[in-house]
Amino acid sequence: MEFEIDTADALSITDNEISEILNQVYVEAGYTTADEAMTLFEPGAVRERGILIGARQKQHSDLAGMIILVPPESPARRLAQGNEAEIHLLGVKAGYRRHGLGQRLVGSVINRAKQSGYTKIILWTQDCMNSAQKLYATTGFVHIDNMHRNGRDFIVYEMVL
Repeated sequence: MEFEIDTADALSITDNEISEILNQVYVEAGYTTADEAMTLFEPGAVRERGILIGARQKQHSDLAGMIILVPPESPARRLAQGNEAEIHLLGVKAGYRRHGLGQRLVGSVINRAKQSGYTKIILWTQDCMNSAQKLYATTGFVHIDNMHRNGRDFIVYEMVL
């Protein structure tokens, strides 16, 4: 499968597409409740977090995946400090998994962070998200901490750039 990976503006990603992918990846898979998703995944708030990067499947123009690079100046940043960025809301639709798309999205964020001169990228994922943990480890992120928030256990990763 071929994908075009670029910013939300360049790919003309709609609010409905953002809602669809986040609901499929996080709500339908049981990682977030529908009530939490109404606040967490409101498309305007998602866009305000930082640079939304998407992946469109070239043949059908379907939004197959997304990720957000949260820069140091964003109020959405939670754990990063100083000139560090964060990754938020990596999601790949079920039908597009196992094609290296998650790795390509993470790679795109890493490249943008390096180009921006950030010193580190921080991210966290739920303890039960084993595929995400494998992806982050294979792309060079290091497990640095565990945390408990909102009734869930998370694993914190970092990559020094």
